[in-house]
Amino acid sequence: MTKTKTKNDKKNDMTLWLLTVAIFAIGSAELLPMGLLLPIAEDTGVSIARAGMLVTAYALAVVVGGPVLTAVFGSLSRKTTLAIFVSVFAAGSALSAFALSYEWLLVGRVASALAQGVLFGVIVVMAKDLAAPGKEGRNIALVGSGLTVAVVLGSPLGTLAGEQFGWRVPFMAVGLLALGVLLGLRSVPAVRISEPVPMADQLRIVSGRSFLLALLVTVFGTGGTFAALTYIAPILERNAGVSGGTVSAVLLVFGVGSVAGNWFGGRMADRRLYPALLGGLLSLSASMALFAWASRDTVAAFLTALLWGAAAYSIMTPLNIQVLRRAKSAQELASTLNISAFNLGNALGSFAGGAVIDSPLGLSAVPWCAALITLVGLGLAIFSARADQRAPTTG
Repeated sequence: MTKTKTKNDKKNDMTLWLLTVAIFAIGSAELLPMGLLLPIAEDTGVSIARAGMLVTAYALAVVVGGPVLTAVFGSLSRKTTLAIFVSVFAAGSALSAFALSYEWLLVGRVASALAQGVLFGVIVVMAKDLAAPGKEGRNIALVGSGLTVAVVLGSPLGTLAGEQFGWRVPFMAVGLLALGVLLGLRSVPAVRISEPVPMADQLRIVSGRSFLLALLVTVFGTGGTFAALTYIAPILERNAGVSGGTVSAVLLVFGVGSVAGNWFGGRMADRRLYPALLGGLLSLSASMALFAWASRDTVAAFLTALLWGAAAYSIMTPLNIQVLRRAKSAQELASTLNISAFNLGNALGSFAGGAVIDSPLGLSAVPWCAALITLVGLGLAIFSARADQRAPTTG
């Protein structure tokens, strides 16, 4: 019995690491155009603003396409679902790398984004179900570390490779990594996502007030971070007079903090979910408010960025778990909707930050705006916690 259990544990661990690599590949691909907009625009003959649509279209495809495709493919085994959409992601990366025009590049990006929406949702639920009781948060944090490593290493290395060897090379590398994941999926057991559940029942679950409240916590909890992070370069350059190299170093420190915060948040979520979530949101709001002052001094900016990154990613696992608790028999659909909520928060946060810059308040007020958005998320999380206590669910 013990020997069999040990083999199963090893197989589960290998599966988790494979899923982590998949998240790393997807996260790196999502971030690549942000550091390569100029060479992409020059090579495809479009403006920088139009090249930026590669980012916008990607986010919208994740928000809209993920839930729809999850519902359509919801009766398949997880292994089959993963294989299909890792293949789609790899094909989208290949199309992006070899695109002969901007239009084909856009098609490749949208294909990759549609795959991301489904893959993130399935992987989070799969990590949860592979965990021993009481360790769900650790598993979710482990696969989530693929995203934090993508922020710290994947995106910067992709940008460096793109600058040295051409912007197509990083997309090729991501596609090859996806093919490696596809080959590794042969060792993943073919487990059904769930017993077939009528779509009407799933929609009833995800349209309930308690579930929608949990999604709103995700939107505002992550929206605050991107309201400020999107404009961190001009904030630092204007307030502290630093160079682009210093901004990159600050972002690297933010990424290091995100790795630590993701690890800590996963373990805290297993112990006390809502204290972990509420404490993380409060720390996040405070760190961004502090950055309004710290951005005027280089050393203070580095220290605050470390705290900010840790707080921002400490809430990721708690946000996922609170949604899954309400999901009942609609686990994959709920998880994918939460991924859409993350992306919607990113988009709304960036928009809010831009609106503040264009207002009389100006650039210096952006961190305060970000802190306020997160405080809204904190207030919603308090209501969400009370709703969870009144009507506990399983899943």
